[in-house]
Amino acid sequence: MKLTICCVILAVLAQTSPAQVSATDTTIEFENPYVRVARVHYAPHEKTAVHDHPATPNVFVYVTDGGRLAIGHEGEEMVTRPPVKAGGIRYQAGVAERHAVEELDGIDSQYIRIEMKTKPVDLPKQDVRRAPGDKTPYESGMLNILRVTCQAKSTCPASEHPEYPAVVVTGKTFQWVPAAAPPLKNSTDTPMEQVRVELKTPPLQ
Repeated sequence: MKLTICCVILAVLAQTSPAQVSATDTTIEFENPYVRVARVHYAPHEKTAVHDHPATPNVFVYVTDGGRLAIGHEGEEMVTRPPVKAGGIRYQAGVAERHAVEELDGIDSQYIRIEMKTKPVDLPKQDVRRAPGDKTPYESGMLNILRVTCQAKSTCPASEHPEYPAVVVTGKTFQWVPAAAPPLKNSTDTPMEQVRVELKTPPLQ
């Protein structure tokens, strides 16, 4: 009997190795009445435990390249997210999800997820995507998404709508910019790119 139990335990361990199961892949780094900003990190071959996502609109800014992800939604077949490139952007209307994720390609990756806590209006019927380097702006009744280049040792271009607060992603970092705040500055010796997510509707609460 003891031998049988040991064999079962070893079989389970073999099925989970070499991937490491983590309780969560997400760290909440900022929150206010407008947004909740999370950093999502996948270690090579990491498996996450089953977790939930609320039905809130989200903007994803990929701050590193990332490999394929196997995503298992409860009661549905496994789906595979294709590889992503640093600088890519995705805007999703939001749907409640319960799933687990496994990183398939052995690539350490991160992205910034901006969860909207503002009044949802004019939501897209399908995901809005921008490839790295694509400066085509996206504008809706709820938000604006823009890609802006800040020249070296200079003030970044001012927003055309300073009345809107924004989350600004630069490289792997982000910053909350209140309404009517002065433009950010690039103090480095090289140009840098910003992704601005301007919020046009008020908080729900």
